[in-house]
Amino acid sequence: MYDSKARYVRSLFSKVPLEYDLLLGLLSFGQDRKWRSFVVEQAAPIADSVVLDVATGTGLLAADFANAIANNGLVVGVDLTLSMLQTAKERVRQRGLSGRTDWVLARAESLPFRENCFRSASISLALRNVSDARLTFREMARATTPGGVVISLDFARPPNRVFRLFYYDYLLGLFPIFGRIVSQAWGRTLSYLGRSILKSRTGTQIATLMIEEGLSDTRPVPLTQGIVYAVYGKKHS
Repeated sequence: MYDSKARYVRSLFSKVPLEYDLLLGLLSFGQDRKWRSFVVEQAAPIADSVVLDVATGTGLLAADFANAIANNGLVVGVDLTLSMLQTAKERVRQRGLSGRTDWVLARAESLPFRENCFRSASISLALRNVSDARLTFREMARATTPGGVVISLDFARPPNRVFRLFYYDYLLGLFPIFGRIVSQAWGRTLSYLGRSILKSRTGTQIATLMIEEGLSDTRPVPLTQGIVYAVYGKKHS
């Protein structure tokens, strides 16, 4: 059964799937492609990899993984929101990558997969949206093969105070205004995203969660002035 946060997140994002990629570009200052490339590089998929992308949204990271593997590999994208998965499936089809992807409607905290079946598991810009981050990492680690990589990429609070002041004004002021110009749904979603980023975990806190769930060699890496942190760790062999 969905809890109140899961219902709220699903309601928000079910109304903006077609515009989500534009939304992400605005929120990331156009840096999101570089961030996804870093995640794929750290996961280091090989030709026949089977990889998992949790909270896949419109499938941007899943498509990047699909480009990095051969036709005998597979990327499985999981999301809570059906309309997001439908958008992901169509956009990946348009890129000719349908044969390397599959889509599953499920919660991050309850992945419907057996143990040790994915070479890597990622969650991109969505850890703030799950109801239980610890359980999410536990599930991702459970589904990953020994020696595999678990990666979180998420928005954070930039360490530079001057930049942070500018960024916070953008998040809480201009960004929701942009949204309301487009639609009421956009306005609500962008307002939520700004507030959630102000409450986001630090890279070190995310790394600590990973360690507590049995992952090793964890490393938090700030990207784009610390707007986001990529945090990754390995499952014990």
